Amino acid sequence: MDKGTYVLSGSLPVHDDLEAEQIQRVRQHLGGIATVYLAHDQTAHAVSLHISGTLLRDDARIIEKRIEKFAEENGTAGAILLTEWNGLSDWLMVGLNWHVQCLLKLDAVQEQFARLAERDLEFLVRLEPASGNAAREGQPLMCVSLAT
Repeated sequence: MDKGTYVLSGSLPVHDDLEAEQIQRVRQHLGGIATVYLAHDQTAHAVSLHISGTLLRDDARIIEKRIEKFAEENGTAGAILLTEWNGLSDWLMVGLNWHVQCLLKLDAVQEQFARLAERDLEFLVRLEPASGNAAREGQPLMCVSLAT
């Protein structure tokens, strides 16, 4: 197995009662694998993180699973973290399960939108409420015309 340069960075919102011991446990767990920077901003109720090192892909997965668990236990909303391994960038979506599901759906929509934009098309986007609210029936939430 090949080792590669790995970086995980970003910030995630956390509960206002997050204890320093919870962050310290994550540092201790991951400290033997990589260089770990975790900082808790008590005013913004957020944890900033930067985890890096030269490691195996399996070690990177261990780090990501541990951060996912931390975000699920202590997060107040979903967060998108940047991961890089051997120069390849990706997103790690963490937080409560339903927050992550919403972020994944948004990512899929953005990917489809990017494919349409690559085709050099002109198109109209019309967003409407999913519920079909009778009072606003036919009233779009937003219309956007794009020329690519």
